[in-house]
Order: sequence, then C-alpha cells, then structure tokens
Amino acid sequence: MSGGTAEARQPAQAIDDVEVAVIGAGQAGLTMGYFLRGQGRRFVILDRAGEVASAWRERWESLTLFTPRRYSALPGLPFPGDPDGYPTREEVIVYLERHAETFELPIELNGEVKRLERGDDGRLRLELDRRTITADQVLVATGPFQTPYVPRLVEKLAGDVFQTHAVGYRRPDEVPEGTVLVIGGGNTGFQIAKELSATHKVVLSVGSRQKPLPQRVLGRDLFWWLTKARILNRTVDSRLGRKHLDARHADRLEPPRAHEALRSRGKAARRRRRKANGSF
Repeated sequence: MSGGTAEARQPAQAIDDVEVAVIGAGQAGLTMGYFLRGQGRRFVILDRAGEVASAWRERWESLTLFTPRRYSALPGLPFPGDPDGYPTREEVIVYLERHAETFELPIELNGEVKRLERGDDGRLRLELDRRTITADQVLVATGPFQTPYVPRLVEKLAGDVFQTHAVGYRRPDEVPEGTVLVIGGGNTGFQIAKELSATHKVVLSVGSRQKPLPQRVLGRDLFWWLTKARILNRTVDSRLGRKHLDARHADRLEPPRAHEALRSRGKAARRRRRKANGSF
C-alpha cells in the first residue's frame, strides 16, 4: 500500500467553481472522475477522509472480493494480477490509489461537505469547513452503508457478552474465546464466519432462506459462466471515456476489446427479432 498523504493528493490549486462536484473518493467517485476527465469537464472530487478508498481501509484485514480480478477493475485500468484470482483488501486499496494517480483526478481530501444547498442563481453550493464550492451539478458517491445498523435487541444482552459490528471487526484474535454468533448472511457475514470458524465455534444466523451458489463450477468462477451464457455482459473498457482522454494517458490504458463485439452482437440479435416478427 502506497499510503499517500493528504498533502500529496490535494490538487495544485483549490477549485471553488466547477461544473461537477463529486462527493466521495471511493470506487464510484473515481469512476465518475474517469468519465468526467474523459469528457474534459471541470470538476473536483471531495472526500472527508485523509486518503482515497477510506471505506476499504476500515474493513477486516482478510477481506477478499468474491469477484475475480478480471471483473473487478474500474474503467480504463486493468486490475493487476491473475485475472481469475480474487483481490484482497490491500490490493483493492492500492489499485484505487493507482487509478486516481493514473488519471490525475482532482481529489481534495479532508474535505467534508457540511451543507449542500441551491443558491439564488440556481447553482449548487457546497459548504466545507473553510470555503464554499459552487457547482452546476453534484454527484453523491458516498456509498449506502455509512452508519452501522445495530438492532435494539443487543441492549437486552448481558454486559459481559462481547459485541461488535462488522465495521469494528479486524481479525479473529480480537474476539474472546467461546461460541460466536454471526448475524447476517451476506458476503460479509459468510466471510467473517468462515474466518472465525478456524479458531472458534461459530453459529451463523440468517434471517431468510437462501440458496447459496457455488463460487466456482468446473474450475471456473461463477461470473465466468454467467458471462459465457450471456447472462452478464462484461465491458472491459469504455469508448466514451477513451476517445476524449488526454494523449498523455493513452499508454496507460488497456486496449478496447469488448465493446465492438457487444455492439455487433446486439445488432445481430435485433435483426433476428425483427425477422422473427416479420419486419425488416
């Protein structure tokens, strides 16, 4: 992990008037920045944290994505490593930092937006600690899980029962000995339960009936099969972003692969449907 400082990531000059202000410098905010840069827009990305990808830095240490690297990249930049392997938390952090650096995105860290309102001139005003930024448009990319949800039931548990939310969990040795109840059957719950099962007796509580799918089938990841079956369409690159990018970024981008094939496939499918309906 490069561990870039906030000073190193501040734009050369603070921007107070932009076309677009993006709030959040995680994967969504960086993706928006990529396309805005490609369109030549005047924009800024704001984040209240001191580093890019702050949400990833707050997750448990052994976190691993359940999508292979070939499906985990942002537009314009391949995810390094084995395309069929699964990125770790640390790899994701380094990758997101690299994405921001590669496209020289104008990111302002330690820039928490305190207030957002529309001014008399119709433009949007973002109030920060010491200044105001005016924008034509604001894109919110803060993520949906900023506040941990803790059921009120926990208030009835005995005081000597160890409790923690997933955002506070880091590794198994921080959990006291004894049986562990993991509540929640999402990817987070399953991964943490699996890790704890090596050192603790674990009970996993899921609120609804689930039909878990296997991670790999016949040696291939499930997403590979979904793509081959055309249930998912994987677009490796975006012509929309590429064609407008500054020439100095050209040698850093992966070659276009999927879009022409997808476009041709779509045209062929439409022709087949028209023919089946008796129209041309």
